[in-house]
Amino acid sequence: MKKTITTLLAITFAMISLAQRNKVTYDFPPEMTGKIREDFIKRWETGKTLYGINCAKCHNTKKKRKTIIPDFKPEQLTGYALRVKNAQHEASMPDNQVSPEELGLIVTFLVYKKKCQ
Repeated sequence: MKKTITTLLAITFAMISLAQRNKVTYDFPPEMTGKIREDFIKRWETGKTLYGINCAKCHNTKKKRKTIIPDFKPEQLTGYALRVKNAQHEASMPDNQVSPEELGLIVTFLVYKKKCQ
């Protein structure tokens, strides 16, 4: 019985550690409050998921078993430049895979994610 409890506690601790290690948070301006903030949180969360599906495999890196999502410069995050000016993206992110609306949600995630220190 004692061994089972110890094992369960170890598994729980490990899961909590992994969840916190991969946690990405947003960094909205303090002026963004109320309904607007709630809407942006939903857009941010959806963009985070879409980034994970469509972008992470090429852009993320690993450092000491931690996943690093790069900080992009504002000029790198314009929808037109993302899709059209970059030949690799044009091939890997066609409209039938990532719609303009989805691309906008991904950009929202990248603009407002907390920057790497």
